[in-house]
Amino acid sequence: MADISASYTTGQDQVPAGPEKRLLDLLDRMRNNVIGVFAVHLHLSELRASHRQPHFLRMVGRSLDSLSAQHDVQVFTFANADVALMCRNTPVDDVDDAVFRVRALFNEDPLTMSEDGSAEDLFSTWYDFSQAKDHKDFEETISALLKVREDTKAKQNDAMTTGRSSKVMSGEPLVPQNIQTITQRLLEVRIGDVVHRQPAVIVTAGRNQKLAFREHYVAMEELRQRIAPDINIFSSHWLFQYLSETIDARVLEVLSRLDYSNMDVPLSVNLNISTIMGRPFQNFHAIVGEHTDKVLVEIQIIDVFADMGAYTYVRDWLKEHGYRVLIDGLNPLTLNFFDPTSLEADFIKITWGPEVRGGVDQDQTRQIRTVIADMPDGSVVLSRVDSEEGVSWGLDLGIRCFQGHFIDSVVAAMVNKGII
Repeated sequence: MADISASYTTGQDQVPAGPEKRLLDLLDRMRNNVIGVFAVHLHLSELRASHRQPHFLRMVGRSLDSLSAQHDVQVFTFANADVALMCRNTPVDDVDDAVFRVRALFNEDPLTMSEDGSAEDLFSTWYDFSQAKDHKDFEETISALLKVREDTKAKQNDAMTTGRSSKVMSGEPLVPQNIQTITQRLLEVRIGDVVHRQPAVIVTAGRNQKLAFREHYVAMEELRQRIAPDINIFSSHWLFQYLSETIDARVLEVLSRLDYSNMDVPLSVNLNISTIMGRPFQNFHAIVGEHTDKVLVEIQIIDVFADMGAYTYVRDWLKEHGYRVLIDGLNPLTLNFFDPTSLEADFIKITWGPEVRGGVDQDQTRQIRTVIADMPDGSVVLSRVDSEEGVSWGLDLGIRCFQGHFIDSVVAAMVNKGII
């Protein structure tokens, strides 16, 4: 199961031991009982900085949840963003599938370009504990990661003592002892003013534009300052997942105050599958009433991969009741090996980013164009578009719907001209 326990402490100051220390202690305890044990080390710290953002790492955690729930697998997330899987009597194919799903999330990163499982694979390293050398090598690797954590903590303490702590280093970690307090604050504070809106625009013939929908999202840093200014709520992917379900519920409260009968442009909201299956969404559904066609429900692709059965259930329920479903979290190069039409969603959202600014080869471009052509016109959204270059790139591939800072400026100009 996932490694989120807080009961194990160092025994000196009752501060929960970090995952590196817990894993080293586990390795020591199992030294003479390694039958059926193997480990996988995911080198996420070697990803590009743009791919080590908290929301990507949270997706990794969610992707591995189903593996740890179904098998004797413990997941350890380290201070440097690396992840280790400790597996006992677990089918190798099941673990390999889970690793593949994580690799797919970062498909455009150079770290994932080598063949999965090959000697040149830089993304993951597998250790067979029936081999004494593998056990020793893995233990040395984790010991090195523990030293990284201790050195980082020492630098943080020094920075705080000298008054030179950086924004990145600030904040105590999110741990089980403080999450209940933070959750209670989240239930009590005002949240409506940190729920922001971002438009998505359809580009029609002649490059005319019209609003497709407005996404409602939480400005997370603003929310953190309000509920836990001294806590880094992103430090634990697992615990933030727990917190995000409460955030979803509060966002749905805000959206429940809108007048859907007079809404001229649909809205979208990104939700966990567990939220959609729970009471907060049912309360929201009762308020929306007969106007469900004005709501797009966005679901992260990693949430989909983590539990396809749950996704299929909520997708069918949402569409049966008139909602539209949007799959978020894809990138253009993902379309080279994954057919999003198989998810039977109404929309997919892919991200414009540095990995495609320099261009992709002809075969990749041809495959991306084919996948987009198989989707209904206007159902592919290119997000995070920060320049006209992104719009031109998308239009050339057949994409008609765009979202991002550049689109914000376009919409602002439309408002000034009285077009909308």
